[in-house]
Amino acid sequence: MKLNFKLYLKTIWISLFKSNKTPGKLTPKRFFVLLIIFLLYPIWYFSLRLAYGLDQLFYPDYREQQIDQPIFIVGNFRSGTTLLHRLMAKDPQFTGMKTWEIFVAPSIVQRKIIRWLLRINDLIGKPIQRIISGFEKSLKTYSYMHKTGLDEIEEDSHIFFHIWSTYDLFAFFPNPELIRDFIYYDDEVPEEQKKQEMSYYKEVLKRHIFANHGKRYISKSPQYSPKVKTLHKNFPDSKFINLVRSPLNVIPSSVSMFSNHWKTYGDPLEDYPQPGPEVMQEQAKHWYLYPHQYLKKLPTDQYFVLRYKDLATDPKAAIEAIYKQFGIKMTPEYQEILTQESEKAKQFKSHHKYSLKKMGLNGRKIKKDFSKAIREYKI
Repeated sequence: MKLNFKLYLKTIWISLFKSNKTPGKLTPKRFFVLLIIFLLYPIWYFSLRLAYGLDQLFYPDYREQQIDQPIFIVGNFRSGTTLLHRLMAKDPQFTGMKTWEIFVAPSIVQRKIIRWLLRINDLIGKPIQRIISGFEKSLKTYSYMHKTGLDEIEEDSHIFFHIWSTYDLFAFFPNPELIRDFIYYDDEVPEEQKKQEMSYYKEVLKRHIFANHGKRYISKSPQYSPKVKTLHKNFPDSKFINLVRSPLNVIPSSVSMFSNHWKTYGDPLEDYPQPGPEVMQEQAKHWYLYPHQYLKKLPTDQYFVLRYKDLATDPKAAIEAIYKQFGIKMTPEYQEILTQESEKAKQFKSHHKYSLKKMGLNGRKIKKDFSKAIREYKI
């Protein structure tokens, strides 16, 4: 578990001394947020290291755990990756990480302690549950897109917050200088850094799978799109699902998501400040085509392209097609779950509406800039 100390120091420097013309400019609110982050992070980091050490002592067998044929769901932000991930995680043969497992208890020992505390909690009137419920209500206030909660399945790229080495930092620190290499991960991140990050990732996955009795692992993260080569190299029997959606939906929705992050953690003057629109378009251009260019060379039972509109219209048919191509057996019980989910999909209506003009975007230009992806995927 090696901290990306260089990036950590760079983040502090930029946040304190080079943020004046960004959505993260220093205001009293922003200073308070930074104080909490930079004071609590070292405590969190070293507590994880301690917990991992205890895993080595009390559960050494986890090191022999195999990670067999994991499934990685990739795609741009706002492409439906969360929807697919949570639907497939309803199948009991799979396991994925929940929010509390990622941020509170990635180690086996931590999970054992928490479950022990919850058993005591049940005996004394569930006071912890009331605290958790209050916390989750506050989470909903800042949940602009998909449902969040400590017990919800979540994208495991957040694991890399542990070592301060992730594109997700952009949600808290709106300076492209910090995360540009992560946009082009396979090409721009140094090999030694990749090796260290994948070593840590494997260690966390082994612990999780071991704690879940060897179930098959399923992951989703948009920021894995530029690192499919690295993931395939480290998990050669892995399978990939590439979710694609029209850039006319993806770009404004992504701009809105990050703009709301910056409003939560700072005081930007504009509703949709730069560098949001600029970075979202740069990142999306690479994340649309790069994963497909690499993954389409894999055997057909390792790669599946799924259009968002097909998933949203008929989740059952979409997932049945994935299982068929990947050679995964589907139980009647899970088929029934998918039937129910498909009925729900027919009733769903999105309430997200965006003004491209207010965001500084141009629909005609987006169509032109992303014409190759639109043709490739027929979106």
